Amino acid sequence: MPAMLAIAAVAFLAACGSPADPSSPASVDPVASPGEALGVFPGVEDWSYRLEPGTVPGFVRGVNETLGADVETEIGLAAVATRDDQEVSLIAFGFPGADDTQSVDYFARVLDDMEDGFQAGSQRGLGGDAYLMTAEGRTTVLAPFVRSPTGHLVFLFAFGPEGPTEELAGAILEPGG
Repeated sequence: MPAMLAIAAVAFLAACGSPADPSSPASVDPVASPGEALGVFPGVEDWSYRLEPGTVPGFVRGVNETLGADVETEIGLAAVATRDDQEVSLIAFGFPGADDTQSVDYFARVLDDMEDGFQAGSQRGLGGDAYLMTAEGRTTVLAPFVRSPTGHLVFLFAFGPEGPTEELAGAILEPGG
C-alpha cells in the first residue's frame, strides 16, 4: 500500500502547478464568509471558514507519535469550514526540509497510523487523488494538496460528517477551487 500511495501522490503532485501560498495563521483573517477563501483554502460555494488553532496540538501530537520527534511537522493553516449545521475540520500540513520522496513516505506512515486508530481502511476517492476513511458516520480525508512557498509538499487533512466532508474536500482539491 505505501508504494502505491507514493506513486499516486508523486503523480498527483507532479501535475500540480504552483498553488496558493499556505500562509501562517498570523497573516490570515480569522474568518471568511461563505464562498470566500481563507489562506490556502479556496472559496467553496455555501461554505465559510474560521481559523481553528485548537485542533493543531492534538493533530501534531498524533503525527509526532507516528513519525517521531526527528521529523518536523509544519501546520500551514487550521480551520473549520461550516455550512448550515455542518462542520468540517481542515488542516494543511507538511514536512519542511523533507524532499518529495520523504514527504510522501511520512504521509503514508501518517495514513497507516490513522487507519489503525480509526480501525477503518482507507479507500481512494475524489478522483483518485485522496484517501478516505469512514466510520460511524464520520469521514477523514488525507490528500496531497499544494506546494509551500519554500517548495515542500503540503497535505490536506479533513474530518467531519460523511458526505459533506467528501464534498468539501473534493471542492478544495479540485484545480481552481
